[in-house]
Amino acid sequence: MRLATLLGPDLKATLATDPEELREALEEFHPEDIAEVLSELDGEDAVALMRVLPDDYAAQVLERLDDEIRARLLERMGTDQAATLLTEMSADDRADAIQELPEEVAEKILDRLEKMEPELAEEVRELVAYPADSAGGLMTTEYVALPPETKVWQAIEEVRTASQSRRAETISYIYITAFDNKLVGVVSLRDLILADPGRELAEIMTQNLVKVLPTSHQEEVARTIAKYDLSAVPVVDDQNRMIGLVTIDDVVDVVIEEATEDAQRMGAVVPTDEAYFETDFWAFIRKRATWLIVLFLGELLTANVMKSYEAEMASALDLVLFIPLIISSGGNSGSQSSSLIIRAMAVGEVAPRDWYKVFLREVGMGLTLGLILGVVGFARVYFVGSHYSVPMSLAVSLSLVAIVTLGTLSGSLLPLAIKRVGLDPAVSSTPFIASLVDVIGLALYFTVANAILIAGAP
Repeated sequence: MRLATLLGPDLKATLATDPEELREALEEFHPEDIAEVLSELDGEDAVALMRVLPDDYAAQVLERLDDEIRARLLERMGTDQAATLLTEMSADDRADAIQELPEEVAEKILDRLEKMEPELAEEVRELVAYPADSAGGLMTTEYVALPPETKVWQAIEEVRTASQSRRAETISYIYITAFDNKLVGVVSLRDLILADPGRELAEIMTQNLVKVLPTSHQEEVARTIAKYDLSAVPVVDDQNRMIGLVTIDDVVDVVIEEATEDAQRMGAVVPTDEAYFETDFWAFIRKRATWLIVLFLGELLTANVMKSYEAEMASALDLVLFIPLIISSGGNSGSQSSSLIIRAMAVGEVAPRDWYKVFLREVGMGLTLGLILGVVGFARVYFVGSHYSVPMSLAVSLSLVAIVTLGTLSGSLLPLAIKRVGLDPAVSSTPFIASLVDVIGLALYFTVANAILIAGAP
């Protein structure tokens, strides 16, 4: 059972009568569990609960709250308490918390923080200057960096001290920096522990470093960490000076965020920043209606195509019966290809420059899949429909081959083209591909049918 359910009925009463007992009870739980409780309390009760907790523990709880809830909580608790808790948070979470606040509130808290901890305030201002979706926006400035002449035993002592005082977000890597904070090497914690205590870090460090720039997009950072199987990646400026560190826990958040955005775009929805139940009703209407209108206008072209082939349909009414079969096959094949290519681009397997290879591969797959469906379609029309002729079966079969091939090519090449012009390929979503193939597919279907049935009639 969830902690929020267990504590819910008695929490308000305990807050009012015995806050000290509540503090002792809550310290036994993981901060994530307390964050869950806070997310279900109203504003005043949430603030009261935060005031009961020790500052360092309350800061850990804040780090685990959703951005919206954390921002509302910091606004309600007042400038002094908010600034105090920010001093206990890690550098990247501290910057994220400030970025989520209204500008006026953020400035007041930063002004107070500047009086308490001037260096921290300056650090926050530097971090929030970077775009939120860049390496600079994700990085923390709390890491262990030592000069190359440091002895192994000295480095171990420094790591121990940094860990105990929470001056480093991770101690998995010790970064070696020379004059002017230039990054020259890295030593893993494992190598440090196994090395001879009297050796210098310069003798055991790895000089072939993987690093990113502060302007690197968060997706690129995530791919870098995944590709090289790292738990953190250093961030350096254009002079190779180390300015921060992006850890894997932030990358996990990025992967979830990007996957959510892609899933929403592929469903023809403008991405939302808030959770489902926290998103305003009319906000959803605006985000969904935009694409629905675009797709609706696109589908109107389908009606125009059918209108232009009205005479053919009148002379061969059986053609109409197979329209859903034809256009759904093209849309489905296009959606399959689109999903595969978008995913391949997301993980770095395919780039826009590979369009010709993709074209050749998808042509082969489209023709093969089309032939398979064409055989099934021929059998369906010829054997199940007793009054259908071979020409009708052939018209449906050949149309399926052409439309499935068209759908496959559209679904694979359109995301590459969209990526090439600098947009998110997820906008070439399933509904968009389906609408495009519907219009062109109908024209193909009636053209093939006209050639086989109408032109060939006595």
